[in-house]
Amino acid sequence: MNSQASLMTISLPEQEKLIHKLQIFKIQGKDKRGSSILCVIGKLFPARIVSVEAVNKYLQEKIYPSLEQRQFSIVYLHTGVNRAENFPGIAALRSICDAMPENVKNHLNAVYFLHPSLQSRLFLALFGRLIFTGG
Repeated sequence: MNSQASLMTISLPEQEKLIHKLQIFKIQGKDKRGSSILCVIGKLFPARIVSVEAVNKYLQEKIYPSLEQRQFSIVYLHTGVNRAENFPGIAALRSICDAMPENVKNHLNAVYFLHPSLQSRLFLALFGRLIFTGG
């Protein structure tokens, strides 16, 4: 995911509109335990033109308020993700996780990473807990 300086002159509000229009983040359905599901569609993610700041702002304003009072799981669909085009990178994912408010984190049951590439599987198996839980 790009830093603010390297974006192709797309303003923060325009980035947020793009995130909303592409429906990258959707709360839909329930898992076996009855928890809501936050679905993240990696294939749709415009990582080359959207900043971490825009993603965090969008999540804070549009998604997290719906999850503050209920249990939920995150399902990240990695199918069709190309590192050069639409993968935000591990550092960006960590930054997004770190920015999640405590009252929302406390309701997070599980994170599912569907259809990871071999490289992603190896990386997550070795470093996933360290990166996404802070140790």
